[in-house]
Formats: sequence, C-alpha cells, structure tokens
Amino acid sequence: LASVRACAARCRQPCTVIHAMGSRSRTGVSRPLTEYAAWPKGIYPMSDGWVPPAYPKEEELIALEDKINSYRKAVLAKRHVCVKDPQFVQLSAPEQLEKGEYSLVCLALMEGPYSGQGDDKTWYLIVYYEPSKRAKAERAFKAAGLDLVDYEQVPVDPDSETDEEQTLMVLHGMGTKSCILNSHEYQVAEGAAAEDPWGPQHPDGPQWE
Repeated sequence: LASVRACAARCRQPCTVIHAMGSRSRTGVSRPLTEYAAWPKGIYPMSDGWVPPAYPKEEELIALEDKINSYRKAVLAKRHVCVKDPQFVQLSAPEQLEKGEYSLVCLALMEGPYSGQGDDKTWYLIVYYEPSKRAKAERAFKAAGLDLVDYEQVPVDPDSETDEEQTLMVLHGMGTKSCILNSHEYQVAEGAAAEDPWGPQHPDGPQWE
C-alpha cells in the first residue's frame, strides 16, 4: 500500500518525460532533450522517461546552449612534457597560469622506474596555450627550468572529442586559464604490457577486484 501511495504521489507531481523523439527545436527538427549541451549528466531519464521536476525544461536548455555557443572558442596548441614535483607546484600555481597564459592537464605517474617519492615524483603535463601567446608560456616554463622549445607543438583539433580540450578552448576564449588535475595515478607500460589493450597488471590488482 505504501508503494502504491508513493507512486500516486509521484504521479501528482509535475514532471518532465523524455520521449525517444524528444521535442521540436526552434528549427522544427525533433531533438531529444538529453542531446542539449546543458543537459545534466547522470542517471536520468529513468527507463519510463521520468526526470526530477527540478531538471531544466526545453526553454532553459535552449537558452543555456545559446549562451555556451556564444563564447568564442580559442585556437589552441599543446605540448606534452614531464616535470618533477617542485616544477609542477610552481607551474600549476594560479598566478603562474595567468601570467604565462597557459592551461594544464596534469597526470601523476605512480612510483616506479620513472617516478619516485616527494620531490622525485613525476608529473605528465599537457600544456595548452594560444599560438600567439606561446612566448609567454615558454618563458614561464624556462623560469621553472624546462625549455618548451625542445618539445613538439601540436595543434588542438577544434572538434576534439576530449571534454577537457573543449572546456579549455571555451575558457581561453573567455580569457580564463585552468589547471585540470586528474585524480588517478598512471603507470608507464613497456614491452608486452604496452601491447595489452587492458594495460599493465598491477601486482595488487587482485585485491581490488
């Protein structure tokens, strides 16, 4: 009886139902609400199409998407470098990012042949900057003891499927810099482990299964 009452109560609440065909956009083309850039990621909609009443409606999604699309995406280039922990602390400081006009995606290497403890810890950094600001980024890294000129510059694909790169292009277009810190540690794979699509096996792996 309690479950029936709960179901009935839910049905009396205003809710949004997502259908396979979605709703019609201003262009008249049917589009599922979940395809809008501002749709909150998560478990919704449920299998019956129900979402919480607080979820944004189509008008809000359109307005938010228009706002996102109005931002100019900056053209970025990137370089891949490895630094020790003292350099990482210096280069990832917010004031240093703004002064050098670059952003970072940071991945820590786990302890092993290429990374130690404390100051000997190694960080794998992807450095993003606008090509016109390259000299500023290079000066910032040189002050930390690293010459960026020694590393290949790669253009960032404007249609990159990497969320971090899309975010950084928008942030740089807004004049903002960012340091994106990955919460995991990474292991360098070599030999047979590098050929395994599942990656190297950690000795403690069975304890995590």
